Amino acid sequence: MKLSSTVSWSALATLIRLANGFVSMKIVALLVGPLGIALIGQFGNFYSIIMVLALGGISAGIIKYTSQYKDDSEELYKVWHTVTWVSVILSIPVIIVLLVFHNWLAQEFLHDVRYGSILVVFAFSLGFYVANSLFLNILNGLHEIKRFNLLNTINSTLGLLITIALVYQYKVYGALLAMVTSQSITFLIIVFFVRKQTWFKLSNFFGKFDRFYFKKLLGFTAMSLTSMCVIPTSQMFVRGYLANHTSWDVAGCWQGMQKISDAYLMIVYTALGTYFLPKLANLQSEDQISKEISNGYKIIMPFVIISAVVIYFCRDVVIQILFAKSFGAMRDMFFWQLIGDCFKIASYLLSYLFLAKGKVKFLMLTELLFGISFTILSYCLINLYGQNGSVIAFAINYFMYFLIFIMLYYKKYYL
Repeated sequence: MKLSSTVSWSALATLIRLANGFVSMKIVALLVGPLGIALIGQFGNFYSIIMVLALGGISAGIIKYTSQYKDDSEELYKVWHTVTWVSVILSIPVIIVLLVFHNWLAQEFLHDVRYGSILVVFAFSLGFYVANSLFLNILNGLHEIKRFNLLNTINSTLGLLITIALVYQYKVYGALLAMVTSQSITFLIIVFFVRKQTWFKLSNFFGKFDRFYFKKLLGFTAMSLTSMCVIPTSQMFVRGYLANHTSWDVAGCWQGMQKISDAYLMIVYTALGTYFLPKLANLQSEDQISKEISNGYKIIMPFVIISAVVIYFCRDVVIQILFAKSFGAMRDMFFWQLIGDCFKIASYLLSYLFLAKGKVKFLMLTELLFGISFTILSYCLINLYGQNGSVIAFAINYFMYFLIFIMLYYKKYYL
């Protein structure tokens, strides 16, 4: 499937998901306010870390090798067998930790032991998430983009309905509960849609552990664990520091700003994951790779830049529609956040090439260094500029990130 076609399908599915996300965001903002948004963001980062630990961070590896061996069933099933082993082995300790230390974790990350029961529910639903992720990554790797986007759309719509019901009834507790329960229901929906697929057989997932592919997947595990743990962890530190030096309401506005960025960039993230990763994994020629990267910049960057400009000039309307008057502090954050978004996507187009080629060391090192630099920059600039310090740090950090990947790309370190 071509990039333009992939982007079109991704755009359609993403617009529906964006609408669901906007409605959910608006309801949550009205019912729980900036403080609630900050707590939900805090739990969202914790949630991301746990999910990566449970799945071993091998999502990119599943997509790469499923795409690579989709016409070689013998090798493909060896990969899937190993993925199942890795997921089961890693999920069990994570579930045990959540069950045993749920009260301590709730106090440490959410500052309230009352949310401990959320983590207990989270532990029991974790297996469903792992299975959901596995099936969706396989669909992605098999280039079944229509089915992949359809299931993601259904999942987001179902998540919206669950969120509305639980937030209305239980406020912040309900929002957190919705995050950890929706996976159990969406698992049944995914199984229903793929049950007649030729690849959907238990024997294809449960079999002999393969050391060769385990070593291959281990590289993606190290890479993903670094990325998915460093980013949420740095955000948690920055959010906490921002709250302590301003207020939790301001931290909630900063979290709302991140939600806006994630929302309009969702189309790009989807295109990168569904098209670029499997496509670049299969390209070997330098000329083909260069042409694909060039096409990516021609199609994706104009969309990002135009979107950022429109959002900036419509920021008052965006705040009014998506949030509430109590989020007024967010208005001054838009400029630097949107500049940072442009540099972020510009660098991601290159970093996905390194991901597709399995360049673990470069990606781990850059993620770690720039996670640390974002935290340090935020601490310094929050002290200098107050509530806008964190978004200025975000823009500067991704500008430097982009420069590094430009240098690595032209030196052909991805080969």
